[in-house]
Amino acid sequence: MITAIVFTLCLVAALGVFLYQLWLRFRLLLSAAPAARFDRIPERVRAVLVYAFGQKKFVRPNPGAERYAGWMHFFIFWGFVILFIQILTLFGRAYSPSFVVPGFSLNLLGGPYFLLRDIMEVTVLFWIGVAFVRWLVVHAPRLYGYLPPEQRLRGQSHWEAYVILGFIATIMLGGLVYDGGRIASHPNNMQIVAEARWQPISALVGASLAKALGTSFALHASEVAWWVHNLVVLFFLNLLPRSKHFHIITSIPNVFFLKLEPKGQLSKQDLENATHFGTSHIDQFTWKQVLDMYSCTECGRCSSNCPATATKKPLAPRQLLLDLRDYLYQHQNEMIEKRSHTGGDGAEAAEVGENIVGPVIHDETLWACVTCRACEEACPVLIEYVDKIVDMRRHLVQEEARFPKELTRTFKNMETQSNPWGIDSAQRFEWAEGLNVPTLADKPNAEFLYYVGCAGSFDDRNKRTTQAFVRVLQKAGVDFACLGREELCNGETARRLGNEYLYQSMAQMLIETLNQNQVRKIIVNCPHCFNTIKNEFPQFGGSYEVIHAADLVRQLIASGRLKISAEFARRTVYHDSCYYGRYNDVFDEPRDVLSRAGAQVHEMERHHKFGMCCGAGGGRMWIEEDPDKRVNLLRTEQALQTNPEVIAVSCPFCMTMLSDGIKAKDLEEKVNTLDVMEIVDQVTRGRDAES
Repeated sequence: MITAIVFTLCLVAALGVFLYQLWLRFRLLLSAAPAARFDRIPERVRAVLVYAFGQKKFVRPNPGAERYAGWMHFFIFWGFVILFIQILTLFGRAYSPSFVVPGFSLNLLGGPYFLLRDIMEVTVLFWIGVAFVRWLVVHAPRLYGYLPPEQRLRGQSHWEAYVILGFIATIMLGGLVYDGGRIASHPNNMQIVAEARWQPISALVGASLAKALGTSFALHASEVAWWVHNLVVLFFLNLLPRSKHFHIITSIPNVFFLKLEPKGQLSKQDLENATHFGTSHIDQFTWKQVLDMYSCTECGRCSSNCPATATKKPLAPRQLLLDLRDYLYQHQNEMIEKRSHTGGDGAEAAEVGENIVGPVIHDETLWACVTCRACEEACPVLIEYVDKIVDMRRHLVQEEARFPKELTRTFKNMETQSNPWGIDSAQRFEWAEGLNVPTLADKPNAEFLYYVGCAGSFDDRNKRTTQAFVRVLQKAGVDFACLGREELCNGETARRLGNEYLYQSMAQMLIETLNQNQVRKIIVNCPHCFNTIKNEFPQFGGSYEVIHAADLVRQLIASGRLKISAEFARRTVYHDSCYYGRYNDVFDEPRDVLSRAGAQVHEMERHHKFGMCCGAGGGRMWIEEDPDKRVNLLRTEQALQTNPEVIAVSCPFCMTMLSDGIKAKDLEEKVNTLDVMEIVDQVTRGRDAES
């Protein structure tokens, strides 16, 4: 009776404090800006099954994380899921020594569950040991945010991790000792003896206790283990909302509310009715972005895959999110009060706290991002980083007019000449001289519009790619035309740099041109154009069938319309562009075309979804870079590790960055950088249209 009373008091107090903390966190979530994330429920449920319960991103191979660490998390996670029944059982034993959770008695699921529980307790203990080794011996860099060794406060700076690991180990040991002592001290209880047959490890623990110190000690050890187990569970529960382990509660909802719009689609700003442009104060983040802050596991996978972090720029995605989370918690009460005093929307109240862009998140941190989504692809709980960074850039550009000085010219060039280079727009179609390329004005009923884009129209190196692709289309007899001088920039660079106003004006002008020409099918050979026209133009009434060059060429080869020979027998490494790859899952088509052309395709260590950015994305193409921190040099080095004769690309920006990398290495005579379409053109050149 005394045990029941004391435990009930502990339970009520612990649950009361826990629920109060949870309520505050929930009210804080409600205080954030709105977000529409309640649609397409079946897809959200599937994501929870795959990513939360299936732990997909933990257990798959990841160049930025030790694979055993993923399995460590997998088994600890499932250990807790399985042992939740054990926790409820031990709570119930405060009131009845024979309590079992309904359905888990010995004549139902109890036997198999006891065996599974025994195995999982030992398994979790093993992985807890591995975790301690990683923290205390190995010092895995991503656990320390990539600080140099001399800055790591070993044994002190990560006390929370050690406490949590200790708690989990104590819960596992407590369960084993409780069951083992109970078995050893009740040899004549037929029910316990029957249960013991399903608990070999617990029985062994109990027998060892009884043999070493006697049956009476085993009984007392069981009673102490019961108290320790239950009190640690209650203490652990109350630590969750105040620590990084809050993700135990929030990660499943965070996965459920994942972004289901195209990955390459940024949010559309209502420029006419907006009260602010971009995000500058903590209360302007949406509730989903706040949930992201709650859900960070601090595993460091984001930063270990970030090219900015790898080249020692001031951006580490994990730290950016933690800085936002810490500032959020510091202003929790202000946000809650603002909501309660303004009827919920907070529109008429002053912003909470100071402007975070600058004092909390430095300008240089935001401009270091290449929007490659490597961080998001690596994150096991599907945290969204790029949208937050672009939203803060929008504030810098549209409200503060504070951005790298080089962008002043870039924006002006896009406004006046409809291209970032600032080349006279009248020269947009000069690349086509001598190629007999039809325009829509000449051929209004063409099946396809070939949208060339700015790089393919104005950059000398990328003009060669455009010309090669046109020859391929002509050899295959594709019914296509171009806009010629009517073609306009789609504004992708402006949007990624935060100049939403400029982007929308450019996008709407191009959409108007496309619609006036009744365009339905568009071919592109630039992943940035592909992503913008396919995924973002529908926000403004521009919906088209968009196909990228490699996909079209593969179809043409398969149908027999394009005859190629496997003559390109050169050792080739393919570089995945971020906006084809991670953004649009275009991985196999370019590789298949290269293989059909006879290329000996090899892979870098970082390829497919884990490929590294060339360094030009997110508008970084137009921002000066410290020579010692150039992403393109790092990516070039990764490519050179495969000892290639050719680096193949499918992006004009990647072409520029990797060509520059080869030049910097003084390897132009040994290694060529070629677009996939240039390679296709080589193995079809000299054939007539019927061959």
